[in-house]
Amino acid sequence: MTDKLQRLIGAWKRDYRLSTILSSAVSALVNIAFALFSGALGIMYRSLWHGSICVYYLLLAGVRAILVSEQRKETDSGQKAEKARRTKVYTRTHMLLLLMDISLIAPIAVMVLGERSFAYGLIPAIGMAAYTAYRITMAIIHFRKSSKSGNLFVSELRMINLTDALVALLTLQNTLIIASNGMDGKMQTLSAWTSAGVYAVIIAITIRSFLKAKK
Repeated sequence: MTDKLQRLIGAWKRDYRLSTILSSAVSALVNIAFALFSGALGIMYRSLWHGSICVYYLLLAGVRAILVSEQRKETDSGQKAEKARRTKVYTRTHMLLLLMDISLIAPIAVMVLGERSFAYGLIPAIGMAAYTAYRITMAIIHFRKSSKSGNLFVSELRMINLTDALVALLTLQNTLIIASNGMDGKMQTLSAWTSAGVYAVIIAITIRSFLKAKK
């Protein structure tokens, strides 16, 4: 058992594609668990925030699951058949990505309007800020690395990680505002502009990925 684990860890370190698949599979399971948890809270407390986040993470898990499943498939079909299969997968996943981006409108509106008013306290918020900074840094590094790998499935999975990290940044912004002075008029304006900017970046990343897949 130890030898198998060591071989798996060694393969994970050497094979970037394999490490992406494994980490994405784990992330998909975490997304599903968090989505179900948020959905239950949304029903219990009639919370638009939890309900909309549930939809977002279900779509996110769905895209990751499709891409991981496709990466595990081995096909002996011809070049034209393989290209057609990949085009179908890219189209389907990018349609889900578009729906995922649209689903973000509701939670962003909730945060900007200050209706997500619960806070974790200043110390947990600072810890959350450090973790979010780490997530964004690693997501950017892997996004750039995956662009050079030549594998569009891997590139799309890493792109999804980057957009997910940007969503965490939006949530962090709201948490820090609530943990400090609260959502007054000036903070609401700032939140609206920064949220719009981050959302525009997310849309741009999705469109860039779709155009890259089309090529």
